Amino acid sequence: MIALEFRDAVEVTTPKGDGYIWYMIDYGPHSDTLYTIVIKQTGECWQMTHKDFRVKSNVSLGIRDNYRNGNSPDKKINQPENDPFQKNQN
Repeated sequence: MIALEFRDAVEVTTPKGDGYIWYMIDYGPHSDTLYTIVIKQTGECWQMTHKDFRVKSNVSLGIRDNYRNGNSPDKKINQPENDPFQKNQN
């Protein structure tokens, strides 16, 4: 098991709202890595897997907004029927 508390905030978008990754727990190759995310609006803490959130763009870290425009390596994730975040963006 590996546990990591993030020193620098990584801003993410989740189905529960925007938040920050606070903590990560990796139990090994046979289970998904869990991320503890603090939701900005409510202060709630939720544990989610990597499938449940998206990292917001951050130019200073080299994270660009291109993945939302269909330029990700896995183009299937940007299809509305496969993207759980697509319905939240109006």
